[in-house]
This record gives sequence, C-alpha cells and structure tokens, in this order.
Amino acid sequence: MNIEKYLVLNKYLLSLFGVGDFRDLQEKMKDAPVDIDSDGRTYFVNILRFSFEGLRKDILSEEIFLRYDENIQNYVRKINYRREPITLKYFQYLAVLFTEIVLDNLKNRKVEFLYNLNKFLQDYKREKDITLINEITEQDLNKLAFWMATGSGKTLITHINYHQFFYYKLFSPDNIILITPNEGLSKQHFEELQKSGIPCKLYEGSLSSHGTFRDEGEVLVIEMTKFVEEKKGSGVTLPVDVFEGRNLVFVDEGHKGKKSEEQKWARLRDKLAENGFVFEYSATFGQILSERNKEILEEYAKSIIFDYSYKYFYLDGYGKD
Repeated sequence: MNIEKYLVLNKYLLSLFGVGDFRDLQEKMKDAPVDIDSDGRTYFVNILRFSFEGLRKDILSEEIFLRYDENIQNYVRKINYRREPITLKYFQYLAVLFTEIVLDNLKNRKVEFLYNLNKFLQDYKREKDITLINEITEQDLNKLAFWMATGSGKTLITHINYHQFFYYKLFSPDNIILITPNEGLSKQHFEELQKSGIPCKLYEGSLSSHGTFRDEGEVLVIEMTKFVEEKKGSGVTLPVDVFEGRNLVFVDEGHKGKKSEEQKWARLRDKLAENGFVFEYSATFGQILSERNKEILEEYAKSIIFDYSYKYFYLDGYGKD
C-alpha cells in the first residue's frame, strides 16, 4: 500500500512549492552549500525562492520567506551556544521550515490556514480517489509528526522545535515533557538537551529530586513505562493526572503504543496531550499505518508534517546497502 499518498498535511506543504513529491525538492537542494551568503541568507532559502515555478507567492511571500530563514538561523545559534556547532543539512532545514510555516499560520492565520488545507484536501481526495480522510479540524493540528530515518537528526529537530514553539507562543504550557521508549534513550536525550542549553530534568523516581519541578521552560525527560493511570503503592511510576493543564509533549518513537498490545500507552499519551500540543518523531511510521486501521491512518495523515523516511535517506547516500 502506498502510505505516502495519504499524508495530506505533508502534501499540502509540498504543494506550496509547486511540487507533489519530496524528490522534487531533494533533487534541487541536496547539493546546496550549507553556509550563508553575503546577504546573511542561507543558500537553501535562495534555492527555494528562485528554483520552483509553482511557488505559492501569495502564501510564501519574499518577506515571509526571509523571516523564516532568519528565525531558523536564530534557532540554530541558540542550540550552538554551548555545544560543538552544528549546521543544518537540507532535509533538516526543510523539516524546520515546514514547522515554521504551520506554527506561524496556526498563530496568525488559523482560519485561513484551515480553509486552505481543507480546500486542498477536497481537490486532493478527488485526484487520488481517497475516501478515508475527513475534514481537518483545529484539534487535528495540535500534533505535528516527523517521519525521519534513523540517523537523520531527529534529536536536533526536537531541540529546534522547542524554540519554535516558544517563539510562536501558541500557549504557555503548564508542563513540558519529553517521552522516550526506555531509560537508555531518556539519558541520551537528557544529555543532548544539556548540550543544546535547554533546561531539562531526568526523571529518576521523584519530581522533586532535582529541585523545584516546573521551572520555566524546563523539559522533564521520562520513559513512557513510568506513566500509569492511577498510582498504586510505592515505586517510581507517575499518574498522568500529576501533569494537569495544557502540556507541551515531545514523543520519541511513541507510536509503538498504537499496537494492540500496547493500547494503554497510547491512551496515557493522549491524556497527557489533551488540550495541549505534541511533536512526535519516528523512523518507522510505515510499520503502523495501514488502511485496515482507518483511525490511526487518518490521525497521522493529518499530523505527519515531514516525510524523510528511509528511501529518501538512502537516495541521499546514507544508510546501508
């Protein structure tokens, strides 16, 4: 089954550049220099501005494009302040740019954005003969998912997404939580957040073990298995009700909870994210998306903002033979 044809949010964003397939962007951008030109602009934004005849300039005007580019450079400077400097590869730049487009529109042009999305959806469904996907609602856009191959920099994108969310200030989160599949990945994420200068805390059995919880902007890093619906007895588990209010949630490979034997994790994650906002990252969405499970397919069709799955990674010369 061709899962990609259902990714309507991603397809809409591609359409803003006048293309229908990521390979059209890939072909023109993969060999671009990663540095800045004499005007202080990335070579990436110059290619995007001038190389695509179908560019929707009514939505991506010169002014907006250059503002996005400046913002992206600022986010990178923030995470580079304490760590060994990184530069964005073209696909990482595009992932951040697509996020910039969506967050800006959710903050400043939400009604128009939803109208344009649903107009695109109507036309796209007729063109591709798709019937599974219903109208996109405001609630559907409270989650953005990134389908990115292992090794393509999901952790880096997570850190930039953190700064993007606070730049656009969709709301003031009561809690910021990064959910991982296991303790090893929790420690790895904690160390990487520290390198990027993002305030963070590693959950080790007590919310107060590292001082006051909920310091401004602080990310709590915790594995999914530590959450329970209701606390029973002692131990290191946490009831999700502890995190009341509107939460900003980052999820690393959390879709595994969509499998039938792990529905509990999906339910707990959904409760944590209720009325909040979610960024989710996975290399393997293709393993869980199927026409047989229409509810999950529709959920991710409306939330996968960027598709740099393994086949694109491989075409760029990465991965194994």
